[in-house]
Amino acid sequence: MTRFPTLAAIALGAVLGLGACATGTPPSQSYAETTLLTAESRQALEKRLGAFDREINRGNMSATIDYLPPKIIALMSEETGASPEFMKAAAGAMMEGLTTGMKIRGGHDLSQALVGTAENGQPYAVIPGAVRIDVRGESMTDQGYTLALTDAGTWYLVALNDQDSIAEVRRAYPEFRSVALPLR
Repeated sequence: MTRFPTLAAIALGAVLGLGACATGTPPSQSYAETTLLTAESRQALEKRLGAFDREINRGNMSATIDYLPPKIIALMSEETGASPEFMKAAAGAMMEGLTTGMKIRGGHDLSQALVGTAENGQPYAVIPGAVRIDVRGESMTDQGYTLALTDAGTWYLVALNDQDSIAEVRRAYPEFRSVALPLR
């Protein structure tokens, strides 16, 4: 069984930022008042999230694959036997195909984010977002949450769409096992 649809679903979810709480410790500090992020880390997150939102609003859906956490890509690559580069390229192509004919606008509200630490002390942020999707004269607005986590010093984003997306995060990043991650 191929994992490309799962990767595309996670990628589309990450793009849309849409996502009942899992059990565990929830993030506890507001982004505005957090002491868990350094000034440098805050600046890097703001820059990365801003770039991600700009890609969405430009309609450059294949570029949003670069924001998925590398360990999630690696897990899927391992399961399929395809290289991580191939997985990213295939997911990018699927994203473009899935969103052809759609106009997607939206973004994240970092000022409303909550920050916490995973089991290993790694800080993370749960960021609310909203998108409006227009297709053939019909429109839909949806809201949800995106998890921002760091890997090798870079911020990555994954939408908290469903239990599967949370399970993928926990498989790739076991330090999130006891973190309560919200769904839409």
